[in-house]
Amino acid sequence: MLKGLGVGAAAGLAGCNALGGNGNGNGGQALMWEYGFPNTEGAEPVWRNKFESKYEELAGEEIKISRYSYEDLRQKFLTGASTGDPDAIEGSLSHLSEYIAAGHVEPLDDLAESLDHFDGYVDSTIEAMTYQDTLYALPYEGNARAFFVRQDILDELGQDVPESAEAFHEIGRMINDEYDDLIGFHNCTKDGSVRAFQEWMTHIYQHTDQLYVPDGDSWQLNIEADALGQVFDNWYYQIYAADNPVGDPDDLGTGWQTNDPGYINGNYAFIESGTWMRNWTTGENIQSSDTAEDILNNKTQIAHPPRADGASKGTFLEVKPVMVNTHSDQIEKGKTAVEAYTHPETLSEGMAQDPEGSGKAMTPVHDNVESTIENENWQPLTDIFTTGRALAKATWGPVREEFYTYMQEVSYGETDPYDAGEQFHEALQDLESEI
Repeated sequence: MLKGLGVGAAAGLAGCNALGGNGNGNGGQALMWEYGFPNTEGAEPVWRNKFESKYEELAGEEIKISRYSYEDLRQKFLTGASTGDPDAIEGSLSHLSEYIAAGHVEPLDDLAESLDHFDGYVDSTIEAMTYQDTLYALPYEGNARAFFVRQDILDELGQDVPESAEAFHEIGRMINDEYDDLIGFHNCTKDGSVRAFQEWMTHIYQHTDQLYVPDGDSWQLNIEADALGQVFDNWYYQIYAADNPVGDPDDLGTGWQTNDPGYINGNYAFIESGTWMRNWTTGENIQSSDTAEDILNNKTQIAHPPRADGASKGTFLEVKPVMVNTHSDQIEKGKTAVEAYTHPETLSEGMAQDPEGSGKAMTPVHDNVESTIENENWQPLTDIFTTGRALAKATWGPVREEFYTYMQEVSYGETDPYDAGEQFHEALQDLESEI
C-alpha cells in the first residue's frame, strides 16, 4: 500500500543519512512549520503565543515557527524533509498519509504513553492519527459532517427531525409540495468535487467503519454491494432521478458553492455540512445578512444524518495532525513541539480566541477543552463529532474517480441504484491492490 510514494521515501531517507539530519541553522533551536494558527491582521496571536509559551515551559527554550500555505508546506516537506528541517510540522490528514508513505514522520507511541492527558483525546481522532497500530501524530482540531435542518419548517409542518432515510424522503417531498420557494434537500453531485466524495463517505460510514481495511501489503474492500446500492438509492436516485424527487434535478452537477450558500439563503430545508457554516452571514454568495443570521441563529437545528435500515450513526470526519520529522536530529524537541501544540491548555486558548468565528473551536478533540458553541441548536455537533470516522490511509484518487461516474449515472437516472451498487462494488474490489 502507498508503494509508489514509498520508493521516494527510501531515496529521501538515504539522503538524510548522508546529510546528517537537522540543517535549520538555528543552533539547536527547534523549528516548526505550520499553517494552523489564525493570522488575522491586527489581531493579537493569542493561540500562537500560548503554544510558544507552553513549548518554552516544557523545553526550557524558545521555538522558531515558519508559516507556509498548506500547498507549499506539503511540497517543501515531501521534497526536503530528509535534510532534517523542520523538526515538527502541522498539516492535514491527507498530508499525514503522504508523509507516512514517504517515511518522513516519526512514530509517537512513546510520547503518547508519557502524556497524562493522552486518554482525553476523542477516540476517533486518535484512530485517524494511527496507521497499522502505530501512532504517527496527535490531533489538534477537527469537524464532522452533520445534517442541517430548518427547524421552523418542520414546526410549521408538525414534523420531527427525520432519523430514517424513509422519513427524510417523506418530509422532503412534503416540503416540495407545500412551499413554492423551498427545496427539500440538496447535496453535491459535481464531477470531481471533493465535497461530493465526502458526503458520499458520510453515508458509507453509516454502513461500515472503514470502506477498506488493511490486508497484508494491500487493502480489502469492507462493504457489501447492497449497502452501496442503498446509499445510491437514498442519497442520489431518490433525490434527483425518482418520480417526485426530494431535490431539484435542475441543481444536478453543482458543488458546495451552491449547497452551503443555498441553505444560508433559504433555498433548501436540509443539507449536510459542517462547523464552518456557523457565522457565514456575509460575502458574495450571501444574498441578505439579516436572512442568513436569522436562519443560522434561530431556524437551524443540527442533527445526525438520517440513515437507512440496518445502518448506524456515523459520518465523515476531518481532523488535523501535528507530526515529527523522523529525519530531524532533534527528535525529542520535535516531540515537545507536538506536545505543546496539541496540549489541552494550548487548545483551550485557541478555542477562547476563536469562539464561533471560523467554526474551528466548536468541536474540540480533547475532553479537557470546552466547546465554544453557545447556540443550543448547534450543540449536537459535539456528539456527532464523536461518531466521525476519518479516511483510511490509502490513495483515494482512483476510488473518487469511480465514485463520480456511478454517482452521476444514478443521479441522472441512467443506471438503477442497486445495479450501480453491484458494478461499483466490483470496481472497488479491482482497486484493492492499486490504492
